[in-house]
Amino acid sequence: MNKSYATAQDESEALHNRVLRFRLPDGFSTLLLLEQGELLVGEGEQDIIGPALCYWPVDQRPTLCLKAGARARILGLSDTIILDSIGARAESVHLRMLTEHPFFAPLQQPAPLEQIMALVHWFVTELTEAEIQSPMSLSAQLRLIFIGALRLHHPEKGDNGMEKTHILRQFRHLVELHYRAHWPVADYAQKLGIDYDRLHRTCKRETGRSPGELVHERLTAEAKVRLEKSGTPLKQIAADLGFPDATRFSHFFKRRTDMAPGAYRAIVSRPDGEDLIELRRGFSDWP
Repeated sequence: MNKSYATAQDESEALHNRVLRFRLPDGFSTLLLLEQGELLVGEGEQDIIGPALCYWPVDQRPTLCLKAGARARILGLSDTIILDSIGARAESVHLRMLTEHPFFAPLQQPAPLEQIMALVHWFVTELTEAEIQSPMSLSAQLRLIFIGALRLHHPEKGDNGMEKTHILRQFRHLVELHYRAHWPVADYAQKLGIDYDRLHRTCKRETGRSPGELVHERLTAEAKVRLEKSGTPLKQIAADLGFPDATRFSHFFKRRTDMAPGAYRAIVSRPDGEDLIELRRGFSDWP
């Protein structure tokens, strides 16, 4: 395993205010554990007091400044480890929504602070000691970190925003349960108790994509994972994902990715391929 999966960076106690310089590969998200002190986010927009856990998705991290006396640990997260940590269970939708946007989770209570500190330490130790590195272990630890953050993070929204979020959350939950069954969008709307047009407007407004596009993105993401992480024949993958045969699965996959499933599998099986980040980009962005 190499730095294409995750990275770690320690920032020792600052003697004076200093802007953080990140050593992360392109396309990585940022998870920052502020162990003590204060962190200035952006151009004076927000002042975070530690201990706290902060996260920024790809390309959304602002300028960050550690104030004098502050100390932090920074994890660089690829789309792949984020997707692995989120998993594909119905409950995973909550972690997907958490990692779509920047979040700040205060760690003021002793119990969650101790848990998160231990998990991050465990993660960094495994990542930096080659003889014990395990992607499965790292993604499991990251999942626990995200679950801890989810329990502590309470974004403030107006009533209208909460209603839209509720519809989108319930839609995503249903997609996780039924995307392999290839439900038509009208069935999702009926199950939600709203009309098709309202579901369409909500998805377009909140994500920029239609409900059908979101379902197809979820199906494509699952297909990519199976092609990358298993040697399962295309016929079996097609059946597992609800396609009547491998030919129809191949046509669907090529329409979505401009690449046949076999060609995709060949590329992602090459170690350290330069085009892997671009191929995997958006995995954790579903939907």
